[in-house]
Amino acid sequence: MNSFVEKFKVEVSEYFERLESGLLQLEQDPENLLIIGEIFRIMHTMKGSGGMFGFDLLSDVTHDLESLFEIFRSKEKIVDSEVISFTLNAIDGLKQLMVEDPTDENRLLASKLKSDTQLRITRFSQTQLNSEIGILPGNSAENSVEAKQITYYISFVPDENILINGTNPLYLIDELNALGECNIQVSFDRLPPLAEIDPLKCYISWYLFISTSESIDTLQDVFIFVANNALITIQKVANENVIHKEVVLAAFLNAQINEEPWTLPESDLQESKASNDVDRTEEKEIAGVLLKSSTEVSKNTGFTQTTVDSIRVDSSKIDLYMNLVSEFLTAQSRLEQISLSLKNPELELVTETFEKLNKQLRDNAFDMSLIPIESLTIRLKRLVHDLSKSLDKEVVLVTEGLEAELDKNIIEKLIEPLLHIIRNSMDHGIESKNERLSKQKDLIGTISVKASTIGSYVQIEIEDDGNGLSVDQIREKAIASGLISNQENLTDEEVCQLIFEPGFSTSESINSLSGRGTGMDVVRNSVQAMRGFVELVSERDQFTRFIIKLPLSLSIIDGLLIRIGDSYYIIPSSLVSKLHLIRSELLKKETRRVIELDGLQIPYLNLHEEFDGDGKVPEEQFMVVVFYGNHFFGLVVDEVIREYQAAIKPLGRMPKSQDMFSGASILGSGELALVIDTNKLIQENS
Repeated sequence: MNSFVEKFKVEVSEYFERLESGLLQLEQDPENLLIIGEIFRIMHTMKGSGGMFGFDLLSDVTHDLESLFEIFRSKEKIVDSEVISFTLNAIDGLKQLMVEDPTDENRLLASKLKSDTQLRITRFSQTQLNSEIGILPGNSAENSVEAKQITYYISFVPDENILINGTNPLYLIDELNALGECNIQVSFDRLPPLAEIDPLKCYISWYLFISTSESIDTLQDVFIFVANNALITIQKVANENVIHKEVVLAAFLNAQINEEPWTLPESDLQESKASNDVDRTEEKEIAGVLLKSSTEVSKNTGFTQTTVDSIRVDSSKIDLYMNLVSEFLTAQSRLEQISLSLKNPELELVTETFEKLNKQLRDNAFDMSLIPIESLTIRLKRLVHDLSKSLDKEVVLVTEGLEAELDKNIIEKLIEPLLHIIRNSMDHGIESKNERLSKQKDLIGTISVKASTIGSYVQIEIEDDGNGLSVDQIREKAIASGLISNQENLTDEEVCQLIFEPGFSTSESINSLSGRGTGMDVVRNSVQAMRGFVELVSERDQFTRFIIKLPLSLSIIDGLLIRIGDSYYIIPSSLVSKLHLIRSELLKKETRRVIELDGLQIPYLNLHEEFDGDGKVPEEQFMVVVFYGNHFFGLVVDEVIREYQAAIKPLGRMPKSQDMFSGASILGSGELALVIDTNKLIQENS
C-alpha cells in the first residue's frame, strides 16, 4: 500500500503544478471557462483520491476550494485577482497537509483554510442568491436549486482484483453520496462460498440512483482511477429529482432488465419549448455512457481510448542507468587500448561496433535524464506573481527557448540561482511605478528568461528592463567594505563583477528579499559547482542581463585529455576556446604571466609548475585558452592528447586545498584522470 501512497503523492505534486499554472493563466484571462473547468476537475480529482488514500484534511479543504470554483464554472461570477492570490496561497497550505499522520498544527491550518474559503464562497454567492429570489418571487432558494437537479443511474461492478492496487471502492461510493441525494443498493451476487472467499478480492457490486446538480463529467471523474478495473454504467433517468418516486425508479429498472430503451419522463416543472429542445440534445449526448475496461471501450463512451506513450520512472533508476553507461564508457576505453596494442582485425571490427553501440546507448541515456528547463517555469512565474503583489510592482515574465534540456541533477540545482536572480531583479532592478513613469518607460516591467543549446552546453539569459547597475555606487561600496582600494583602476565591467563577491550588497536597508549580502555570491558558487560560469552585462537605466552557461550533464562530459608530467587531467570541452603550441623559452621570459595571442593580452597559469614543479619541462608546451567569466585565461600543459568522452565519478571527501578538481575518470589504461574545475583553479591562483 505504501508504494501506492508514494505514487499518489507524486501525482498530487503534479496537480499542484498544474493548478498554479492554470491560476497564473487565469489571472491574464479571468473569463476563460476552459481553464476554470480544468482547475475544477483537478480539485475534484484531488478531493476524491485524497480521501481514498486517507489524506482527509487535503480532501476536506479541496472540497471547499472546488465549491468556490464551481461559482465561476457555472458563469455566476467572474474570478478576480484576490481569489487567484488566495487560491495560490491555499495551494501552499495544501502542500503542508500532505501528511499521513496530521498534527494539531495541520488540523488548525486546514480549519483556517476551510474558514477562509467559506468566506469567499459567501461573498460571491450572496449576490447571486438575492438575484435569484428577486427573479422568482414566492420561490425559495432551495426550490431554485432543486429545479437544476438531474437523476442518474450508476452501475459500479469492480474487478475482483481492484483492492490489490490500493483502491477502496467504499471511498468512491462515499464521494458519490457527497455529490447529491442517493438511493444505494449493494449486490452480493458474485460472492462465492465461504470456503472459497479470498480476503484480498472484491466480490461486491453497487447499483445506485443519484440526484445531483453536478454534470455527468463530474460523476465520471469519480471513477477516473478505476476505469480500467471496473465495469461502470452511468445513465440519465430524469431531468429532475425522482429519488423518492418509486414508480419511476421501478419502471427504469424494468426497462433495464428487459433491455428496452428508456424514455425520460416528463418533468413536473414547466419549462419552455427552447429548454426542452436543449434537454433533448443533452440527452442524446450523455444518456447511456458506458465505462468499461480498456479492451472494451466503445466509440460512444465518455472516455476516449488513449495510447500510453510514456511511463513514470523513479529518478533513482535513471541515476543507476547513467552509472551503468559510465561503466560502459570506461570498458569501451579499455577495449580500445587492447585493440590498438594487439592490432587484430577481428578485434578492431568488434571494437568499432562496440563504439557505435556505446554512442547510441550514451545518447539514449542522455535523452532519458534530460529535462526541459520549462519545467521550472511555474516556480518562476509564481515568484514573479507573489513579489509583484508584495512590492506593488507590475511585472510580467517572458520566456523563450525553455524547451532546451539539461540533466535532471542540474535542473534541481539550477532553481535556486534563478530564483535569486529574479528576486534581485524584482527588488533592485525593476523600478517602482512612479519611477518608470518618470523615465517614460512602460508601467509594466519585464523580466525575460531565454535559453539556447550551444554545442555541449546550455546558455540561459535572465534580463530585466529596470534601472541597471550603478557603477559609481558599486565602486564606493567596494572601497568602503575593503574589497578594493582607491588606487585600483578597474574597468566598469570589472566593477560590476564585484556584486558576486561574498557579503557584497548595495542595499541601504535589510528586508526579506535583500540587503544581507547573500545572493549573488550564492549564484556564482552554485553555477560553478555545476561546472558552469555566470556573466553579467548591464546598462544604466536600460537593463541588467545575467548569462549562465552550464554543461548538459554532470555525469558524462566531452573533455580534453591532457598530460602534466606523468599525470593525466581532463578539461571540459565546453570551457575550451582555443589551443596554442608555445615554446617553453617564451614563457620563461614572461614575468607578468600575461602573453599576447591573436592580438589579445591573455593571463595564464603554468600547470606544470603548479602540479609537477620538480619534473622536466618539455621544450614545447600547449596553451589551453578557456573561458573565465567575460574573459579568456590560459592554462599551460605539457601535452594535449585528444578529445575524450569522460564518465565522471565523484571524489568523495577531498582536502579543501584540492577542491579545484570536480571529479575523476578512469582511462582505458586503468589510470586515473582528474577533472579540473577551471573556475576554482583560476580563482585560487590569480
